[in-house]
Amino acid sequence: MENNYSLPTFEWPKCSTHYQNWLFSSVENLILVQTQTYTIASEKLKEKHPEVKIPSLDDELWIIKYYSHQLSLFLTTNNLKTSVKETSLTFFNRFYLKCSVIEYDPRIIMFTCITLATKLEDMWKSVYVDKLLSSVKDLDISQVFDMECIVCDALNFNLLVLHTSDSIYTIVEMLVEYLKESLDLDDSLMGQHLKIIINIYKQAENNCINAHESPEFLFMYTPTQIALANIMYYIKPNLSSILSIDLFILKKLLNNDDRCLTPLLNKLNSIIDSYEDFLKFRNDFNSQDNRDKARDILDKYLTIYELQ
Repeated sequence: MENNYSLPTFEWPKCSTHYQNWLFSSVENLILVQTQTYTIASEKLKEKHPEVKIPSLDDELWIIKYYSHQLSLFLTTNNLKTSVKETSLTFFNRFYLKCSVIEYDPRIIMFTCITLATKLEDMWKSVYVDKLLSSVKDLDISQVFDMECIVCDALNFNLLVLHTSDSIYTIVEMLVEYLKESLDLDDSLMGQHLKIIINIYKQAENNCINAHESPEFLFMYTPTQIALANIMYYIKPNLSSILSIDLFILKKLLNNDDRCLTPLLNKLNSIIDSYEDFLKFRNDFNSQDNRDKARDILDKYLTIYELQ
């Protein structure tokens, strides 16, 4: 008997939960979800405790970025591998896309995201979580573990995170190959440029981790787009004399389909512009004014947590 059934086709990574459930087509759609999450939580609180002063939506979005930055600093200080950093930051921002700071204390959630990430990225054997978190003053580690199920449930168990670090590695490999081909370089001549390429790799990787602190990058762009934009950012001042980034992208990434080149370059330049703006915002987090602002906003939330 002839089999008339055909297997479904899957185009990776577009079929992944990362792409299907956690990328938005516009900033407006992202803001809409953030607003809905905040509004639902604030209205529930008003019903139970109408006397409580509730932080504004702007306060909430700011404090999420603030603690995302604190999480990033903790991960870097403790030398956790890149995949754990990206997964922790992604989980943290995904969680606060679905749940409000009104409901859950970010000072606990940030560490729960680390414990989950160490398991998912297979670091649980080499990272002793109790020891890792013991340095955090006044942290109840049992609360951190208690929140694991709540975080997973909020994420609808979408625990797959596609990493920019994987894309960076692949793109840099293509870059080396392209330089050899276009300049007809042998391994000895290629070695002269290798130090620059390694530096580009490291700087791009660091920038990508920083970008994971911001929902505007995580939920608007694919990991490959973020990775390519940051590589392009460092190629321009370091290799532009011997390399055309446009031709590299066209030949190695677009298979010479020039119809896609201009839209892609526009998107990459938009990411770079947004990242430069974010970096100015991020670099100011450690100022005394912003530390005072964080304390004042957190005090409002602490009043709410005492009622729960």
